[in-house]
Amino acid sequence: MQSIKTYFANLSQRLGLADELIVLSPKRRAAQQPMQLGEVQDQTEHYLDLSSGAEEGKGVFTGVWGLGAVYMSLILFPIVFQDWEGVVFVFTTMAVMFGITTAVFLIEVFWPSSSPIRFNRRTREVYFQDKDKLYHVPWDEAVAWMQESRTVTQYTGAMTETPLQLLLQRYGYPEEVIALCLNLPMGRTAETQGMLWEYLRCYMEKGPWFDNQGNTIPTPRREEVLDKHSQKHRSAKIHLQLNRDLVRDGVMSRGRLWATTIFEIFMLPLFFLRDKVVKYSCQRAARNQWHPLVKERCRADGPSTRLYDLEVAEGLHQHISVDNSIFSKK
Repeated sequence: MQSIKTYFANLSQRLGLADELIVLSPKRRAAQQPMQLGEVQDQTEHYLDLSSGAEEGKGVFTGVWGLGAVYMSLILFPIVFQDWEGVVFVFTTMAVMFGITTAVFLIEVFWPSSSPIRFNRRTREVYFQDKDKLYHVPWDEAVAWMQESRTVTQYTGAMTETPLQLLLQRYGYPEEVIALCLNLPMGRTAETQGMLWEYLRCYMEKGPWFDNQGNTIPTPRREEVLDKHSQKHRSAKIHLQLNRDLVRDGVMSRGRLWATTIFEIFMLPLFFLRDKVVKYSCQRAARNQWHPLVKERCRADGPSTRLYDLEVAEGLHQHISVDNSIFSKK
């Protein structure tokens, strides 16, 4: 991966950042413990997907319309017992509200999704798809860095930004290199970004079965870990036990416990529909947006060769000159 290494050296020198960058490596720990910051969109035995910031609001519009439809129906339902006109009015209103909710649901599911960043354990490679352009880097040769900066403005006050970036090259065009932001940098410190990188490193080196300290979990508990990850990404749930623990520890008052629980029950229709939109839009994107070479390498029985190996076989990595004018961010 001489193109990526040369690109990084030239970039650091050109921007004068050589002494300010914190360089990360797949071969050494980046933090004391791993931490999943919420960007993990999907995690299986074979691959992990990091979502983009653009997908954070996916499903909210459907949830809002669904929430309004459910509670509007409950409010209007007593009119059904008055007369036939009341019945017609209620069911007409319900049909319109749920029809709009269904239309918004379909729009959000079928609206093109931003491509995630995929970490493939089988072939030990990282992928990113930008429309018809496929980018990749072998995990063992990955070059990543972060740089913490603090800005103060009259609008936002003091704000910390720490971009965590990874270099990838375009498949078939190794001279084209991009710097990809792994997540949104606002409000992140070097410590938290290092913990996210350590989470990714633990996943690639140990699989999805590790605890909060990065220690490998015994085989009998591995399905439990995957189930826990799946439940963690469901927003339609009531955190009753968690809130009780906070009350026991003195962090939350009993009155706030009940207020929070009632609010979570009230918002269940919104979060339920949001979860459904996210689930089906991700499934649709996974089927349609990835290059066939990526999809087959993410199967359990897929080929184990890396995209980099295919490029080497075609002689694409000989006498590469890096185009330093290319500097893209996700």
